Amino acid sequence: VACQVLEDRGEVYFRFMVDDHQMLGQYSSVISLDAFDPISGFAYAYANREGFQSFLEFNTAYEVLTAPSLTTAKNQINMVASVEVDNISSWNFYPTYEAYESMMLQFEDLFPDLYERVEIQTLASGRKLIFGRITSDVSQEHDKPRFMYTSTIHGDETTGFNLMLRMIHYLLNNYGEDATVTHLLDNLEIWICPNENPDGTYTTNNATVIGATRGNFNFVDMNRNYPNPVMVPEPGTQSETEAMIDLVQNYDFVMSANMHGGIECLNYPWDSWTSAERTHADHFWWQLVMHEYADTARFYSPEEYMDPWGSSFNNGVTHGGDWYVVYGSRQDYMNYYASLREFTLELSNIKLLPTDLLEAHWEYNHRSMLNYMKQSLHGIRGRVTDINTGEPIRAMIELIGHDKDNSHVYSSAEHGGFNRPVLEGIYNMRIQADGYPVKTINDISVAPDEATMIDIELGIYLSAPSFSLQTNQMLYPNPASDRVSVMGLPGAERIKVYDTTGRLVFEQDYLGQQNSFNISHLPAGVYLVHIETREVLYLDKLIKH
Repeated sequence: VACQVLEDRGEVYFRFMVDDHQMLGQYSSVISLDAFDPISGFAYAYANREGFQSFLEFNTAYEVLTAPSLTTAKNQINMVASVEVDNISSWNFYPTYEAYESMMLQFEDLFPDLYERVEIQTLASGRKLIFGRITSDVSQEHDKPRFMYTSTIHGDETTGFNLMLRMIHYLLNNYGEDATVTHLLDNLEIWICPNENPDGTYTTNNATVIGATRGNFNFVDMNRNYPNPVMVPEPGTQSETEAMIDLVQNYDFVMSANMHGGIECLNYPWDSWTSAERTHADHFWWQLVMHEYADTARFYSPEEYMDPWGSSFNNGVTHGGDWYVVYGSRQDYMNYYASLREFTLELSNIKLLPTDLLEAHWEYNHRSMLNYMKQSLHGIRGRVTDINTGEPIRAMIELIGHDKDNSHVYSSAEHGGFNRPVLEGIYNMRIQADGYPVKTINDISVAPDEATMIDIELGIYLSAPSFSLQTNQMLYPNPASDRVSVMGLPGAERIKVYDTTGRLVFEQDYLGQQNSFNISHLPAGVYLVHIETREVLYLDKLIKH
């Protein structure tokens, strides 16, 4: 039976019993695991010819199943060949491929100030990978952080395909009318690709999604095709994968999500390891953000939504590898290699969702989707520039003692801006860029659901700027013996020395015996010396050293 299915469809869908959970990692190295049911012990999987032949070497009993895209009846799927996006009364439909392309074009015609159609790849079939780029004043250059939503990397998981077309429509039509949408478009550049695998979705023909395949035209699961830190496939083996890698390497994205179907849950990094083996640097941030999404979705949905297997699945939220380990996932690539935060969003238990259920799933999820976008504006934000020219600098932004496994971020070479989503707390930051001294900023306080703004200048002033004395400042040119005296300052406890950029270059507690601080190790220049006393009085001295 399996051989006949492979002959007819190029991929086979099947299940098998797993007695040892540790074996899932071995299976996932040769086939595409789709789900693991911890209650029944069944693993569900897809395989192309090569993968299935490797699976047979395990000598594991299996059962061939009907492909999910063939279990939804044709009369449950409303395919629409022509869509006028300014006159949609119901979203209970899937577009034909031609209608999909037309919709992405119409958005640009109707909202030229807010939307740009971006084609990142034309496939051998002639179908295209298309993004909508959405922001206020879309034709103008700006320094807004970028956010990305994509869907249907598995061609037979279509709920997100519809929801992302609707999200584009919702954002464009509610700008200037809805405060949340207006805030997002004024402060973010939002990239949305409703279908990342059109060849898989329209396997049968461009007029129907019935019979869609998980894999692409070559029957490759693209969510197992990305480089990852454990088992590294050859990058760019599929044109869709190559196009996405090029996109995120050429543009800085802060956060993203990739939408799937077949279960209802949120899967956060890592897929390549269990949480006992390795957790993401922002593991607890991920838990907070994922439960915020799930809790909001559950509030607006039936009780059973986002609750697979009850409490055993942590109310719809899982660390990827704790469910089952997979290698080559897009999620792990984006987090490990592309310096952004991405999770896997499983929207519906049914992969090819009947179209009369699409409206309900929008109602369940769209508020959570908007909330997730907002998270990319929280944490630590700022700009890195050259101290003398003001030009933007591409710099690595690292949270000392916190970041690991490439969780650091980079400032943009275009405008110097950076965004580092992070849980509330106090952080020390290291900033590094080629050709510049390393800079450290300590004690950065981050509040929940807020942004701490920090503008950073790198380099050394080529000439000292002039200063104007402020209240409670004294000028001490050429202090004797390269020391700053604290005589006459009763209760002096600490000195802080700042350079002309405001960077802290020296800090020392007063030990109570010396009557001065040695600054001979500092380069010649002008510094602001801040002296703290027990009486919590502050005296700023402007010195030339």
